[in-house]
Amino acid sequence: MNLLELRKNLEACLQNSIRDPNKGRVLISRRATGSASGLPFESWTRDMLRSCGFLAFLQEEFLEYVVKEMKHKGYASNRIEYMITKETWWGLGNYVISSSQLDAALRGRKIPTYQQSMADIILFYGNDIVQDLNDVILINVKSHDIDRESRDPNIISAKRVLEFFKDLLEKSIRSKSPQFIDKANLWFIGIYYKRYEGYSKIVGIYVKDFFKLDVTKIPVINFDAAIQIQWHVKNMIEREDIDKLSFIESLANEYLKRWQEFVKRRTIKLEETVNELKRLVNVLRNKNILMS
Repeated sequence: MNLLELRKNLEACLQNSIRDPNKGRVLISRRATGSASGLPFESWTRDMLRSCGFLAFLQEEFLEYVVKEMKHKGYASNRIEYMITKETWWGLGNYVISSSQLDAALRGRKIPTYQQSMADIILFYGNDIVQDLNDVILINVKSHDIDRESRDPNIISAKRVLEFFKDLLEKSIRSKSPQFIDKANLWFIGIYYKRYEGYSKIVGIYVKDFFKLDVTKIPVINFDAAIQIQWHVKNMIEREDIDKLSFIESLANEYLKRWQEFVKRRTIKLEETVNELKRLVNVLRNKNILMS
């Protein structure tokens, strides 16, 4: 199954799920706010995808699955660590998994969650966990209460994702096979819901491919908040004519352009503040001279 067909089936699975009056309900605490409010939707998404036959895992569950399967096939811990960190695109650096998570998995311990991961859910679409270790899709789940007006939410750190691309490109150049950049995939799932007494009802769901986005249409890159790209998933605009290398290049150019605009605005504001301070100092200095 190619990725286009896989995405089509994934979207159909989720759309059919929210049409079901029972499956479309998600229990969620009314006290849950901020990032905590999204957690039930991550589990819900995993469960719905599994019900449709997808091998979908929460981020820490996926690492546990991989290590257990490889140990079952007779691989030693040091070999598993090498294969994950050196022979996969998702094991690169600390972008998707952390070293403490991998250490816990190799020791058979409970794997801690990793808030800095680029993935909430990881979908494995290969046939053999060893031969197809790079056949995974990172999925980032974003949820939004439609009755609450809000600005575009944080999606991902532009700085961090560009650093990831830099490391990924370098690894792709050094490697012979597979080409890691070709295997890398990151999708966003936007879940839009209404809250009722005791549960939330999903009323809309959208799937977007990060590598297909028209980055010139990004509403905000917030340089004051961890350099976050802010964008509602439902409003993301995709381009079918763009490849991954062109996307990376476009995002880098857009980042630099907006950074320069940000610095220019900040410089003008700072110059205004400094000039006003100088003026006030001179006023007070002259006043002291006249009074002396």
